[in-house]
Amino acid sequence: MILQIALITLTIVLIINAIYLFVFSVAGTLKKQNNLNNDTNTGNNKKFLVLLPGYKEDSVIINSVISVIGQNYASNQFKCVVIADDFQSSTIEKLKELGSEVFVLPNDAKRNKAKAIQQFLASSNENFDACVLLDADNCVESDMLFKANNYLNNGVRILQAKRVAKNQNNSMSRLDALSELINNHIFRKGQRALGLSSSLIGSGMIIEMGLFRKVMENMNVFSGFDKEMELRILKAKLTIEYTEDILIFDEKVSQQNVYVNQRKRWIYAQLFFLKKNFLNSIKELAVNHNVDYFNKVVQFALLPRVICLGMSLILIPISLFAGKTLLIVSITSFLLIFVALILPVKDELKMKELVQLSIKIPAAFLGMIKAILTSQQAAKKFIHTPHNNQH
Repeated sequence: MILQIALITLTIVLIINAIYLFVFSVAGTLKKQNNLNNDTNTGNNKKFLVLLPGYKEDSVIINSVISVIGQNYASNQFKCVVIADDFQSSTIEKLKELGSEVFVLPNDAKRNKAKAIQQFLASSNENFDACVLLDADNCVESDMLFKANNYLNNGVRILQAKRVAKNQNNSMSRLDALSELINNHIFRKGQRALGLSSSLIGSGMIIEMGLFRKVMENMNVFSGFDKEMELRILKAKLTIEYTEDILIFDEKVSQQNVYVNQRKRWIYAQLFFLKKNFLNSIKELAVNHNVDYFNKVVQFALLPRVICLGMSLILIPISLFAGKTLLIVSITSFLLIFVALILPVKDELKMKELVQLSIKIPAAFLGMIKAILTSQQAAKKFIHTPHNNQH
């Protein structure tokens, strides 16, 4: 009896996840990207702060800064600032030679990205119109600020750029790259297709400077500062736009242990913000009709995509012994999830590669299970994702 209840509960959870992913994946497929850019300058050049916080990122930060400094944008209208936590002195000197400002953080055992950004903002009184927030391993195209400027001049206040892989050197990084494409499609493009805000990623975010300072005020989160940013923005009923026109090249994980540690941090943050905002999101929906905020908290409750896919597949043979209804629901869940995950990458994958990568999915599934079971470790210590100098 207990096993049957557990099986029914799991099946219900999976079908809810499947429907959500399927609806937004189809919406993203049908949606045409709104391109607010054109080939001519609007004549109103915003002043940008390009911010790159990093911890021990000596191996990647130089190439990132070179890509920022090389913008086809008036040099007096943007400043590149690296927030350097535990960088080598030789790296700091090189960054300064390239033309970047370096804000060196004091050593702090309780370090986190929100605190690092707050310390810099408290030290700076220079006026900027907008901030572009990047990860230390991110590289950008030379017209990034030109395009961002046009979006801001068209009334956009918060914009999430499209993050894509800058490395796909093995099957793990390839799977991670495809995962990024799927998330872009479902949680950014698909959300905007149905009138909801895009999800933020943590980098490639372009935001009005005054609003950025406001959402960073008194932020005290150990992990997932971008989720706290997002929640504060959505509580204020502001819309987060998404563009596929601005590409941010992001390093993907190449090793299983790095994958597990990274997801461990993400899962902890997701569960933390779910518990913190669940009841309030229902109240906001009922009282203030804030669908965006409620939808964001619903996303926190969703299972990781690889878990959905793996569990729905495992449930099919189990359901053979649990009745026809459960079997139908299990098969439906698997098909909906499979289609939802294939639609975003259908133009990227050939059948041969799909078969090859499918062999690696069990490792990703088990890695995610391990990350879920050990996610509480992220509450006790700072978990750094190491990067390599890859192009």
